[in-house]
Amino acid sequence: MANSLFWTGEAAGVLRALDAGESPVLISGVGAASRAHLAAALQKLLSAPLTVICPEDAAAETFARDLEALLGQPVTLLLGREFGFYSADSAGRAAEQKRLAALDMLARGAANVTVCTQSALLQRTLPKRVLLDAAFALHGGQELELAAVERALLRCGYVHRLQVEAPGQYSRRGGILDIFSPAYETPVRMEFWGDEIDSMGLFDPVSQRRTETIDRCRVLPAAETIPALAPGGAPGLADAMDAEAVRLARSRASEKQKLSATLRSEAEKLRETGALPGADRYLGLVYPEFSCALDYLPEDALLFLDQPAKTAKLAEDQMKLLQEDLKVLLSAGSLSGNYADFRLPYSAAVERFGDHPLVMGDTFVQGRCTPEPRAIVSVTAKQLPGYGGNLEAACDDVKHYLSAGYRVVALTGDERRASALRDMFFARSIPARLLKSLDDEPKAGEAGIAVGALSGGFEYVQTRLAVLTDAQLLRPGFRKGKRKKLPADRKRLESYADLKPGDLVVHEYHGIGRFAGIVKMRVDGIEKDYVKICYAGSDTLYVPATQLDLVSKYIGAGGEDKPVRLSRMGGTDWTRTKTRAKAAAKEMAGELIALYAERRRRPGHAFAPDSPWQTEFEEAFGYQETDDQLRAIAEIKKDMESEAPMDRLLCGDVGYGKTEVALRAVMKCVLDGYQAAILAPTTVLAQQHYQTAMQRFFGFPIQIEILSRFRTAAQVKAAKAGLADGSVDVVIGTHALLQKDIKFKKLGLLVVDEEQRFGVSHKERLKEMSRNVDSLTLSATPIPRTLNMAMSGLRDMSTLEEPPQDRMPVQTFVMEHDWGVVADAIRREVQRGGQVYYLHNVVESIDRTAFRISEMLPEVSVAVAHGKMDEQQLSAAMDAMASGETQVLVCT
Repeated sequence: MANSLFWTGEAAGVLRALDAGESPVLISGVGAASRAHLAAALQKLLSAPLTVICPEDAAAETFARDLEALLGQPVTLLLGREFGFYSADSAGRAAEQKRLAALDMLARGAANVTVCTQSALLQRTLPKRVLLDAAFALHGGQELELAAVERALLRCGYVHRLQVEAPGQYSRRGGILDIFSPAYETPVRMEFWGDEIDSMGLFDPVSQRRTETIDRCRVLPAAETIPALAPGGAPGLADAMDAEAVRLARSRASEKQKLSATLRSEAEKLRETGALPGADRYLGLVYPEFSCALDYLPEDALLFLDQPAKTAKLAEDQMKLLQEDLKVLLSAGSLSGNYADFRLPYSAAVERFGDHPLVMGDTFVQGRCTPEPRAIVSVTAKQLPGYGGNLEAACDDVKHYLSAGYRVVALTGDERRASALRDMFFARSIPARLLKSLDDEPKAGEAGIAVGALSGGFEYVQTRLAVLTDAQLLRPGFRKGKRKKLPADRKRLESYADLKPGDLVVHEYHGIGRFAGIVKMRVDGIEKDYVKICYAGSDTLYVPATQLDLVSKYIGAGGEDKPVRLSRMGGTDWTRTKTRAKAAAKEMAGELIALYAERRRRPGHAFAPDSPWQTEFEEAFGYQETDDQLRAIAEIKKDMESEAPMDRLLCGDVGYGKTEVALRAVMKCVLDGYQAAILAPTTVLAQQHYQTAMQRFFGFPIQIEILSRFRTAAQVKAAKAGLADGSVDVVIGTHALLQKDIKFKKLGLLVVDEEQRFGVSHKERLKEMSRNVDSLTLSATPIPRTLNMAMSGLRDMSTLEEPPQDRMPVQTFVMEHDWGVVADAIRREVQRGGQVYYLHNVVESIDRTAFRISEMLPEVSVAVAHGKMDEQQLSAAMDAMASGETQVLVCT
């Protein structure tokens, strides 16, 4: 038992109440970090399994990190999942498979500390007995037939693949068996010698190389709803579906008749294939016994209910949303009302909480609490703010606490940081001592420093204990996590552009025309598909579908604002146009080579090496950099520190961190006394860059301005004056930044985002601006010319190919339009706390579409944005979307 003040201080009152049998106990007046600390203290003092119930995913993830750091032991995190009521083969199962790993830990009694959300705890799942019976272990030296293992995998819902890439897959090649069990982050490879497992190890699914040798592995079911695990297996489930179909067929209701036919059809498919699309709809048929994660908790577990009022409210709201979803399925004849029980009501869960000692924690107690507490322990806990990198202010506070008789504990992420913090305290005459663990008692008059980072610091007034964290001291509000490899199934999706009637196209021999659709024509007695292209006058060309390689989509200048002149068939116009274009391209190539040669000859400014402020700025980044980002940053800094003007292309997909790399270059430029300009092609993108820059440079003496059509004349005038006299360090703008009256006092860096979206005249102006300044171009899709110059060595190039940590893969579903599916997808995204873009490229009917969505989802805020709106309307719509006020934006 731990007896240090760190653990026993504020937890003593809670222990007394529990010992007196006054459960539930409510702790009031505690913030998020304090609640995690008290939960950890109770677990250590009682030596009992701990289960923390949080209202939502974000709170649960933070709580789990805090407990893991404080207790120094692994924490099992159990989150909710979305039920797969619709048939979609490409639906991601990552959340479901993580749940299975957590449920298995609980079922085996291997989870001493568990953090879950109310949703994860209450939603229906496979019974504990079914999971334990289905899961099995394999170990080296074990004798068994490989075919028997394969049969067991199929029963558990695994699918055979030539190469495993995601959990729930297996592959067999001769005597080698690969299994990707949800119990592991990487797949397991087993080599058989006859009927004996000769060796076993984890391997990287990308490189296929072994990363770790293991003695045994645990194979879990691939999903929560598996037909083969039903009583009687898949055939028994098919029989149950047939029986339900017979019962429904007696009803006169059309939706029940439709469901009866669906059940018969899917029962037949189940017998043939063993698979059941949208299997979650039949959860009640697969497992007749209702079960949820509450059934998995240890009998002697201590429950800690985080923010009980918020948890109860969210549980009730999510129950209502689920019922709305089920109504749609029931009315469509896709679900049987007899098997529509997918979630335990919160009131029923509260009754079952009484089987365990229960502690609740919240910042404030407002109104009635559910469940009703039998004892209330009031704690005066102050949540400490961050110091924004101001170490002097932090040290002054530590001195104040010590002089007031407080015990001070400073928590850091690792031993190196603990030593650095101690040295920093010594340099400011603050007595400090490294604690071996949090069980050590911090001495009066000196600060104790220990490893065990929290998400925030706090102060207990009654027991005179102050706890600070390095997150407060160095970069408040963020904490870097361990870099993890993403599963191999997280790959970017390829995209293609379809032609639609009215699009401009170019035929290699006949020039620019307008696509009029694909028509069927009978020629020489054979009916074939032809692409119809209309040219100037009444000329029409029919191109056989087999010659589609001669036709490409027009991507030149013009469009809605400037009409494009169509070519005439049979004349020499197109030949002359191609000749002029080739000559112009050759001339431009010469100019570019001369320009880049001149840039190489001209001396630029060699920026100084990184300063302490540069390091502090980079440390304030709230996420873990990818290896590609770090490499690109190093390459850009090397260019900037050389005398030759930098001209680098930074290539990376959307969301891969190009902006952060660019902002670090901007910081390096400004700290050397130069100005930086960021050029964006659209007002919205410029505004996004401006908001990001304001957040990242907050706390540094850097003046940032923006030039766009959303700014007033007075603001634009002031910004231009600031650029001319040097008082503006960073300017972000659209084409307005390229006007001739824009004068810089000392421009050192030009960052161009999506260069391909600027016209020829704009690029000429860019050439003038960047002759002897460092230039950085950002692009997800560089134009062929830019890419060719980078590949041929005229321009340097850095690439970002590694997605950020924990980035979710893009999931694309192609299906018939169904308002029920659309409403369900929008509701789920909004419920998750996200926002939705609904693309609708017909301005005339866009308002009707927005009204339809508002009718279906009255609780969701819907707005409209399109190119025919005036500046004020468009600005207001985008601002509302950016601020989170709008949840669904119907836009072109």
